Amino acid sequence: MAPAAADVLPLLALEAVWLWNMAEDGAAAAHCVDGCLTLHYALGEFGLESRVEAIGLRIEGNGSRTLYGHQEGPRYNADGSFDGHAVLVVPGAGRFMDPTIQQYAEVPDSARAMLPLVARLPARTGLGDQPFGVDRGDHMVTYLPVPEHQRQAWWSGVTDLHTPAYRKAGANLAANVFAMLRLDDFRARTAESPYPRLRNLLAALKDAEIVADGRGFRFADPVTGKEIWLADVP
Repeated sequence: MAPAAADVLPLLALEAVWLWNMAEDGAAAAHCVDGCLTLHYALGEFGLESRVEAIGLRIEGNGSRTLYGHQEGPRYNADGSFDGHAVLVVPGAGRFMDPTIQQYAEVPDSARAMLPLVARLPARTGLGDQPFGVDRGDHMVTYLPVPEHQRQAWWSGVTDLHTPAYRKAGANLAANVFAMLRLDDFRARTAESPYPRLRNLLAALKDAEIVADGRGFRFADPVTGKEIWLADVP
């Protein structure tokens, strides 16, 4: 996070903390839809629109090269598992995020490979329709955009049932990361952010105290003690 530019810092921080939380809980970073939806709602707390999209994937590393996903396109299997991959497109930042790339066997167990994947969009408004690569130094990830009618194949009726949980997880993640963005190492770049809501949050909560318990991660006015959630800030 240290060298990240102001426009990338909040995206990178959200993904890094989400990955850290997965590791702390002993969970594998293998749930691409869950990760993307949690980050989707977290970005919303910062005023950034995003969308989850299914995509094909080819990875070269650890001496092998593998194509992932169903040959006829992304889909759910009978057992409820998702045969495909999903990433989060953030048009306003000109980036996309892949929070679960570390799940694949071709990704080396190295410091470079453990870094969150946040990369520039290959097209002006999205992933485009042509394969494109992201060179991660010790491995290569090639993304294979699917036809438009397959880009929402990650969704299922069960997904909607979990929306409240995704919203809550995203709100807590955003508040946790926002507390970090107020620290001396990141405050100046956060203030330079091109995202108006994030700057508004910094101005409104710059001196607020952190409150974290079973109800979630939030802030408190240092004078009145009134608790403030990120969503409470206009």
